Amino acid sequence: MKDKRLISTLVIEDDPFFVAYLRHYSDKMEEIALKIFYRVTLEEALSFLEENPKIELIILDYRIHSKITGLEILQHIRAKGFKMPIIIITASGDEEIAAALFKAGASDYLVKGRFSPKELERRIKEVFQSHERLSEIFNTTSILKDMALSSFLNGVCITDLRGGICYANKSFLEMWGYTNEEELKDRSLRELLSEPEKFDEILESLKEKNSWLGELIGIKKNGFKFYLQSLFSQIEYRENPQIIASFIDISKLKEEERKREELYRGIMEVFALSAEQVGNIETAGHIHRIFSFVKLIASKLRDNPSFKNYINEKYINDLSYASMLHDVGKWKTPNEILLKPFQLTEKEREIIKMHPKFGIELLSPILKDKGSNQYLKLVESVVLYHHENWDGSGYPEGLKGEEIPLSARIVSIVDTYDALTSDRSYRKAYTHEEAIEIMMKEKHRFDPRVWQVFIENHHEFKKIKEEIK
Repeated sequence: MKDKRLISTLVIEDDPFFVAYLRHYSDKMEEIALKIFYRVTLEEALSFLEENPKIELIILDYRIHSKITGLEILQHIRAKGFKMPIIIITASGDEEIAAALFKAGASDYLVKGRFSPKELERRIKEVFQSHERLSEIFNTTSILKDMALSSFLNGVCITDLRGGICYANKSFLEMWGYTNEEELKDRSLRELLSEPEKFDEILESLKEKNSWLGELIGIKKNGFKFYLQSLFSQIEYRENPQIIASFIDISKLKEEERKREELYRGIMEVFALSAEQVGNIETAGHIHRIFSFVKLIASKLRDNPSFKNYINEKYINDLSYASMLHDVGKWKTPNEILLKPFQLTEKEREIIKMHPKFGIELLSPILKDKGSNQYLKLVESVVLYHHENWDGSGYPEGLKGEEIPLSARIVSIVDTYDALTSDRSYRKAYTHEEAIEIMMKEKHRFDPRVWQVFIENHHEFKKIKEEIK
């Protein structure tokens, strides 16, 4: 029996089950077999390709990320100078997508669920034959780079290592409102962004990492601002080290997201504030205080180097509103337990500990569609994890340290303070000073960085407590 040709293959895919399918298909093929290496992110893929120059084939999922497509990843791989055949796997046979992929340097594309081991083998053999013929006639690397950069579906520009614009494709010019490349001569990409310092951070990041993915705000020629999903990576282009940046205008998506979040917040604020109308222990004052406490701590934490790339104005605002729902699960907890005037039994405590999961159940009709919506993700993490402790002694899952989302760590400390300084059915409120003393003895329950911000600003907490009854 003839030995199979073994092809070293990098699969860029976030679904391990599909990778398993490919391995299974490889075993079923007659003349070739795939030696599969598996990576998920662009940065991981680029690092792997640089360390493993003998990779012969890439299989790339078109929908691997929620914020960028396989087209952007394909462009950056080609712009880096990697010339091996690349087969894109798509979820549908859309002709427009297929045309764009070929223009950007794809060798072929296949539709998930519509190919067999035999079909996969045939297509791989065909792309290798085509690639070999092209290599004999042309400088394949140069052609593939140019194809990737000129793709019209998204804006692409090449800059030098300081940000000076060397090249901009037609989509980039249209996106920013320019007529031709001459208008950008001697301009820096930094000047086209509303936060120039963010661009400096990207340049610093690229010295250590292969790529940078995130949102930026561009400034059009007419001064209008617009939102961009952006992907940067370093390349060698025409003998020089440069940076490729690709952009998708997401302004309409951001506006739709903003309107959707306003609707969610409105619904959820009413939902949270209605708690006192059903005799629940949590009052409107408590909910508004939690909002203010969270905003104070999150704003102060933003200055901590550990969180400067994570906490921004949107995060602070989203988390403040999300925190209002932290105890919504108590709606499903019997009032005879919540309002019991003396010590709870062990069984009653276990019922109380169910309220985080009750909360997720109540909100599930909205949370099931959260996708990449930051506000809804924060609602979910706050409701479910605000009783987890840094030392692992909390509930419902006993998470420890960084396993606990930052959002929940923040809400945990402010909820503890407000609970101690509020009247309960079984005791009177502690004074501010007494509450601080109690919390000092239990500070192992809290993230040390969050605790530090709290203790340095505890007089502000006292002030908010006195103002919001």
